[in-house]
Amino acid sequence: MDLNPRFRFASFVVGPSNRLAFTAAQAVAQNPGEAYNPLFIYGRSGLGKTHLLHAVGWGSADRQASVRTVYLTLEEFVGQHHAAIAAGQLDAFRRSAEEINVLLLDDVQFLAKHREMQAELLRLSERMQITGNQVVLSSDRPPQEIDELDERLVSRLSGGLLVDMAAPDFETRLAILRRKADERGMVFAPGVLDTVAEISASNVRELVGLVNRLSAFQAVSEAPLTPASARALLVDDGDEPPVAKSPSRQVAQERTSVPAESPGPAVPPSPSPPVDEFSAFLSAVTRTVEKSMDAWRSRVGEAVVRWQGEGFRTARLEELL
Repeated sequence: MDLNPRFRFASFVVGPSNRLAFTAAQAVAQNPGEAYNPLFIYGRSGLGKTHLLHAVGWGSADRQASVRTVYLTLEEFVGQHHAAIAAGQLDAFRRSAEEINVLLLDDVQFLAKHREMQAELLRLSERMQITGNQVVLSSDRPPQEIDELDERLVSRLSGGLLVDMAAPDFETRLAILRRKADERGMVFAPGVLDTVAEISASNVRELVGLVNRLSAFQAVSEAPLTPASARALLVDDGDEPPVAKSPSRQVAQERTSVPAESPGPAVPPSPSPPVDEFSAFLSAVTRTVEKSMDAWRSRVGEAVVRWQGEGFRTARLEELL
């Protein structure tokens, strides 16, 4: 099985936004081909769909070692299909696919680019359902919203169970941050991760990026991060990011709020530029190193002045500056 060992049910953080998908995936892993067939999980990128597909594979194998489980992205499936046609082995490819007990197919939204594969997937899913084998698919949108998808395939993919995954809420974000910090062996001061969780990251990958930035800063900083310094680090150039209040803060805000004057015409916000997580990470590290270097130069400069005043030679220290 080509499955990621980190993507198991035990390592998946469950919250209100993904509980139904998690429960359905567990049910499929315990009873492949019987619970929901096919199971179709959809949601925006970075919310854990691939994690659940792999977890189904591991769960099925743990239940019965003889289960043949295959994980493929749609592009890999298309590539294998084309290679079989080129080699004159299409019938052998189909027989092999039909013998899979649990087929995990990721990124199904790309079927819009491969119309010739829609009939093949329809034929395969029908055959696997007849033989009691399980199909689990993921996409960034439901079947009805995939462009130019054959109506018969839409009906087939919708005939089992469709479940969506939404962006994590505050409590789920906090749980994810704690899990990722534990995985990296990082310990943060009380309140730091709570502050980070208030920043409304839209998916799990963004949360991992925030933990990476905090880890990099704390690794080169002499003092541990505080909630205030963590927020300052993660807010670029003073621009306030979207903040999702924790339940207690939300209640306090409602109690102290007063009616405001009628606002003027609504002005649509300008679209945010796409976030390059790696560039943001490098920028954070660069700023951290620059601050540390400035502090180091200041201490060396103070030492030079002090030792010169006592008559010592400081040429080597001055060279460092």
